Amino acid sequence: MVFVSRVDEARRHKNKLSFSAIIISGFLCALVMFAAFLILRHIHTFFNPTIENTERLLSMGKPKDAVALLDKIENNEGTLDSKGNLLRGKALYAMLLEQLRVEKWGSYGLNPNNWLAHPLAAEAEQCFLDAMAASPDDPDIRLVLGNLYREQGRFGDSELILRSMFEIDDQNAEAYLAIGLLYAEGGHIEAAERALTAAWELDEGNPKIAKNLAYFYRFYADEPELSIEWFSRYLRSEPKRDPDINLIRAELSDLIERYPEYDGYKVEMDARFNRGVGRNFVARKR
Repeated sequence: MVFVSRVDEARRHKNKLSFSAIIISGFLCALVMFAAFLILRHIHTFFNPTIENTERLLSMGKPKDAVALLDKIENNEGTLDSKGNLLRGKALYAMLLEQLRVEKWGSYGLNPNNWLAHPLAAEAEQCFLDAMAASPDDPDIRLVLGNLYREQGRFGDSELILRSMFEIDDQNAEAYLAIGLLYAEGGHIEAAERALTAAWELDEGNPKIAKNLAYFYRFYADEPELSIEWFSRYLRSEPKRDPDINLIRAELSDLIERYPEYDGYKVEMDARFNRGVGRNFVARKR
């Protein structure tokens, strides 16, 4: 009996945790519970149906999740305001571009009257029109709608909506960039150059504008030296998260190889380059 009691006592002593072990275990449990609480709160906050979360999802490249949140907002509030319609249109358009990339753009341009003849594009257009009807003085809505029309090949509609932006905001660099691209694609080279350089004047250092000026001089104006300068300026602006950056480096390398006599890319361009170009332009064919 004495032996059995000693064995039981030894077992109890073995199974008994020390005070320090109890403290550490309790701390770890509390830490795990706190981390779980933070994760759940983050998930709840992140996916809470708000305009801010919708914008965040769009910026992260998650248009389907953004549409799902907008559906919840619409169910809760009955209708979307102009901002909600604008975001829905952007999300739908992003979904369309994703689908076209998967399909290797096989359906793009098949319809000569609408290069993006797709239900998602039509739905996005209606969202932009609804947003513009609710907020007619919002230039951002007109900008995205004008760009959609341009990419659909609806140049007349695009020019009309983009020109209307200047009545609202005549200092909008994005508007000059958009209409410059429109004129370039339509063959109005001089007007395109004036608009693109005006965009740069309004927002010097913007890598997107520098990139489009480089492509303009490369493929539309046939001025490789200026293209080299603008590609170089773009790369010096240290663009972040631009999927085109490797293509641009390859294009610049090819241009330098083709035109070794030109070394303007080695020299920092004057900050006043292309200044003084008037902003009152008229579309003319070269």
